[in-house]
Amino acid sequence: MIHRIQTLLVATFLAGPVLSFAAPVPAAAPAAAAAPAPVGTGRMLQQLESDDWILQAEALHYFAKNRVTDGLRATRALLANEKAGPWIRGRALVTLSALENKVDAAEFKKWLEHTRPELRAAAAEALEVGGGDQATAWLQTLLKDKDDTVRYQAAAALARRSKEAAWSVVDPLTAAGTTGPLRPAARALAWTGTDAALQRLAALMAKTEQLSQCLQGIRDVPSAKLVPVILAARAVLPESEERLHGLILSDLQRRDQKDLIAGLGKFIEAGGDPNIRTAARIMTLLVPAPELGEPLRKALDKVTDTKTIEAGMIALGIPAIEPAKHLEYFTKQLGHADAGVRALAIRCLAHCEGANLFEILKPKMADENVSVVAAALGALLRSPAADAPRGTLVTYLKAPLGSLDAAVRSLANEVLAHGGSSEDYKPALETLGSLLKGKDDMQRESAAKALGALAPQGQVGDLVSMQGYLAKWTIIGTFLNDEKNSGFQEVFPPEKAIDFAAKYQSKFVWTGVQGGVEGLDNKADEREIAWSKVEVDQADGRLLMAANLPPPGSHSIGYAVTDVTADKAREVFLNIDGDDGFRVWLNGAVIGEQMAVPDVKTRATVATLPGVKVQLKQGSNRFLVKSSNITGGWWVRIRVTDAEGNPVDFRAPKP
Repeated sequence: MIHRIQTLLVATFLAGPVLSFAAPVPAAAPAAAAAPAPVGTGRMLQQLESDDWILQAEALHYFAKNRVTDGLRATRALLANEKAGPWIRGRALVTLSALENKVDAAEFKKWLEHTRPELRAAAAEALEVGGGDQATAWLQTLLKDKDDTVRYQAAAALARRSKEAAWSVVDPLTAAGTTGPLRPAARALAWTGTDAALQRLAALMAKTEQLSQCLQGIRDVPSAKLVPVILAARAVLPESEERLHGLILSDLQRRDQKDLIAGLGKFIEAGGDPNIRTAARIMTLLVPAPELGEPLRKALDKVTDTKTIEAGMIALGIPAIEPAKHLEYFTKQLGHADAGVRALAIRCLAHCEGANLFEILKPKMADENVSVVAAALGALLRSPAADAPRGTLVTYLKAPLGSLDAAVRSLANEVLAHGGSSEDYKPALETLGSLLKGKDDMQRESAAKALGALAPQGQVGDLVSMQGYLAKWTIIGTFLNDEKNSGFQEVFPPEKAIDFAAKYQSKFVWTGVQGGVEGLDNKADEREIAWSKVEVDQADGRLLMAANLPPPGSHSIGYAVTDVTADKAREVFLNIDGDDGFRVWLNGAVIGEQMAVPDVKTRATVATLPGVKVQLKQGSNRFLVKSSNITGGWWVRIRVTDAEGNPVDFRAPKP
């Protein structure tokens, strides 16, 4: 069914004068070596010899387009077959003329005088480029034919041969009020090419119900003058006519690039919102030519329609059109009354190489529309961090950092992390510090990420503690694990007694490449390990086991201990997670364990254990974590909150 639809489309195009033929080869030209037949020739020969006229039409089109002379015999046979339909025989006549590159006068005369108009029309079509000196006389005969299609096709052939000299014939056939066949009429007007002919063609194409057939008639007429005519038809075509818009794009796409550029230039020069908007959209879709940038920008200076301005800016923002040349225009549109235009101007500015967006977009930080502010912050994230104001970035971002819109605040935090420096850390902490102690996890994590990027060395731990994460640990490892995670069930010395002065002999196995060292076998080696103190240096609270223990991190077990002091006995809640798995003790009692199940889509192996309610005693409380890893990332994290979700900070109060 699909194949039949495809061939039906081909046949629809073949129904009009859409085949183009080369001019006859001069007699003195040397014979060229026969080129090998295209790959699809065999299948097309089978189609031509079938009884299906749709398949036959597709094959004839293929032979004519690719100049496949292997199809000559079958094409002649189809033409001579009086049982075949007259239309498909006419296609065979046109194809045969194209393949032979000539017209046999004696044989051709019978087609000129044939009783079926389909064959006479096909003969007229063949005379567009064939027939030699006799063609004009034959066309004069066909112009008197009683059938409209024959006369109009003859007019199209005459116009192709004589161009503007054919106007005296084409004019009365296409004058207002005439109702001749559209495809050859449009073709005749296109080949004539005078201003009057093109104006009449534009009038035909302006009517939606006529556009498709007109496009079929002109699709192989090469002329830069046709481009504005086609664009004018698109400019008045309702957006709902998707099929016709597609046909116009297909026609333009087949045209010579120089003709397209020249035609678009003329169309832009004519001015008017519909013209400029249409030209801009075609530039965006098909012709991102830098030489059209300046004419388009100058035309946009004279328009006020929002849709036209937006279409123009989208075209000017294409990298190939060199948007930096239009920076002044984009900057001007930052003050437009329409928020959509302002946001689009920002996105275009983001494509302007060398532009300092931190300077240009400063006023947009306080724009009344959150979408504009978001667009500006997004553009800043793609700008060089070196352009950000050093030491005053928090002041620069004051409005979005305090925005009521959560997405804007998060973007502002990202810009702060992207462009900030250690000089911005103190004012940033004053502005964002309260978020670290809040209940909004998204805002807390966003603020922590920004502050973590700015924090001087050694100060990330304070950010971690403010969020309720346990930040200071004493760790030891690695102990041997395997692919089955057997080590997770084995009791290693730290589980029996915590002695920070003790050292242990442990085994490890190199697998794959770890730390730049490639494992050659699975033999276990031994080494001495000892406890070491570490402070979490990730603003999101993760204790990175692999980064703080000797390699390899794969097939490993590690332990982490921390002591916290409670001023009184109290109930708290723990959110524990890690990669790959963990078991946690509090004051010697197991309070929870979890082993990750790999995510099918992301392959992540993060184990989570939220909302574990525990009782802290007054004074010192000890957490012991056993963390296992098979392969990949290796970390563990514990966050402590009260019953309302407020973080519990165990740092000693500062004097």
